[in-house]
Amino acid sequence: MKMPWINRETSWIAFNNRVLFEATDPFNPPLERLKFLAIVSSNLEEFFMIRVAVLKRQLKREDFRDPSGENAKTILSSIIKEVKSMLKNQYHTFYKLCEELRKNGITILTKSEDILPHYEKLKEFFDDTLFPLLTPLSVSQTHPFPTLHSGKLYMLIELSPPPDHILTEKPSLSFIEIPVVVGRFYEVQNSVFVPIEMIIKMFLPKIYPGYTIQHCGFLRITRDADYEHQIDGAFDIVSSVEKNIKHFHKREAVKLEITEGISPPTIKTFCDHHNLSEDLVFSLPSILNLKDLMQIYETCDRPDSKLKPLEPVLPRILTQKRNLFSLIRQKEILLFHPYQSYDPVLWFLESAATDPDVIAIKQTLYRTSNDSRIIFWLTKAAENGKYVSVVDELTARFDEQRNIHWARKLQDAGAHVTYGIAQLKTHAKALLIVRREREGIRRYVHLATGNYNETTARLYSDFSFFTTNEEICSEVNQMFNLLTGFSLAPTWKKLAIAPFNLRQRFLSLIRREIQNAKAGLKAHIRAKMNSLSDETIIRALYEASQAGVRIELIVRGICCLIPGIKGISDNITVKSIVGRYLEHSRIYFFYNNGIEEYYLSSADWMMRNLDRRIELLFPIEEPSLKAMLDTILTYQLKDTANSWILKSNGKYEALGTRDSKHHDSFSEIYTHLQQLSEKNT
Repeated sequence: MKMPWINRETSWIAFNNRVLFEATDPFNPPLERLKFLAIVSSNLEEFFMIRVAVLKRQLKREDFRDPSGENAKTILSSIIKEVKSMLKNQYHTFYKLCEELRKNGITILTKSEDILPHYEKLKEFFDDTLFPLLTPLSVSQTHPFPTLHSGKLYMLIELSPPPDHILTEKPSLSFIEIPVVVGRFYEVQNSVFVPIEMIIKMFLPKIYPGYTIQHCGFLRITRDADYEHQIDGAFDIVSSVEKNIKHFHKREAVKLEITEGISPPTIKTFCDHHNLSEDLVFSLPSILNLKDLMQIYETCDRPDSKLKPLEPVLPRILTQKRNLFSLIRQKEILLFHPYQSYDPVLWFLESAATDPDVIAIKQTLYRTSNDSRIIFWLTKAAENGKYVSVVDELTARFDEQRNIHWARKLQDAGAHVTYGIAQLKTHAKALLIVRREREGIRRYVHLATGNYNETTARLYSDFSFFTTNEEICSEVNQMFNLLTGFSLAPTWKKLAIAPFNLRQRFLSLIRREIQNAKAGLKAHIRAKMNSLSDETIIRALYEASQAGVRIELIVRGICCLIPGIKGISDNITVKSIVGRYLEHSRIYFFYNNGIEEYYLSSADWMMRNLDRRIELLFPIEEPSLKAMLDTILTYQLKDTANSWILKSNGKYEALGTRDSKHHDSFSEIYTHLQQLSEKNT
């Protein structure tokens, strides 16, 4: 019997459809719905760059099957059909939302006839700003087909040269890259936005004087971004990453988006040139790349059309002083961002950089923000003569260039920068500070479920944990020795580190619940994560369900497990929460016959996290902090306003009770943490 299994790609599409639902839900103000439309497009772009690229390569493997037995061809055909359906719904939603936004005083003009009344102002903007940035790229005998960059927006123009054209070459096909460096949307008047490609289209005769324009449309190409860095020597990682970035525009095409106005023969020519099958061509009815709608969301100062922001809570104990060392010595601190402020993480590093008693700072970096205070204080610490060691994950997808920039800045300041272990991405989030004190050397540790990134800390829900627990500090130190010196620790007791013992730790925790259930004892697992797709873990969960273990899962995105199947998974429930914040934290709870255990982690239950990355699992043992985690999980499991339930048929069903009796975990958790902060002295 085949294991019950939802294909990973199918599950991801279901997740993105849940995000799309947020763009249709009148519970969300109109600009919030516009934001979700943008997120759908951003998610879909990355899906093609990584997952579809992988599937295209797997087409060449006749032996490839997913755990349900499907081959790559069947999977790819299925998801193309589902993506086309999703895009149809997305653009239908976009049109309806444009109408609603207009009623709220916000207008997005997408038709040529609608922008004509603004001709004079648009002409001025075109002449002064856009025209100097435009470079027509025509195809001819001496001008080969241009290399189009992944994700960029292009205008494709089919031309007829004038009869009196004096040049030998008479191009019939030309491209213009749309210069979104000036912003994708031009605000022609207050809260009235025009896509800049529509402005360029209006004034095309100025770019091609004398030519007859036969057809004109827009296109975007998406290229394969799933590549491995070839490291031939100890110092090749930076050059390898830079080489891949430099040659990204030459990688294989995995998707083409087009608008109306491009003739079928030209589309075929384009596909032939890029070795792209026409089933990966998506013809869209309106403007391309809706993720650029985020510009309108961010620049529109219309609080009435957005959710009221939740001001991050700062626990009272942390308002007394910014230097956290004495506070952490007294008690461990657990924060849940963005409900609670991320400032203490920055204060912690600032204190370390400026405190004369701090000797050393060690930190992992995966994704950082553009204007990173984390980098600022690490640089300042190195300049102040402290030993600073940073493990910088250069291969963090789509952040490679930024990470190289920060690595060089840190090195210039005197920090010691390493890049982890070959073939293993360093995804663990850890900060170790070594301080000279009256009693001797003391170590302070910050561990997290999310990146050291002040920007995403305002958008993603993640935990921060501060401790001086000697066992945890010692094992974190051992982890850094592993990352910088390849020194394997003899044992890991408090922590579990992938790929060394994290998979085994999770399986042993699940099996302990199985043994307790078989012994007639109460057995219970609660787990919250981004994705669940590891085959071995899923088999263990099915076994636990059959043994009588109660399993409650909160899985935001991909979930390959099917709950509620009689005799297999009828003791398992799965819900997905999509709403105000991106649910990013990982919490793992095991009842353990009443001696309850809580863990936080950087890892999901995915093969890549357990086998191909450096990941970290750490326990939360202080009773009040365990109670905080229990309350947060309970609110989320009770949530009805933002929740989807995965049914035994593999489909998600919205609870959809956004009424006076609904449970909104976002607001309930925020209220709880406000109250907790007042009590926390």
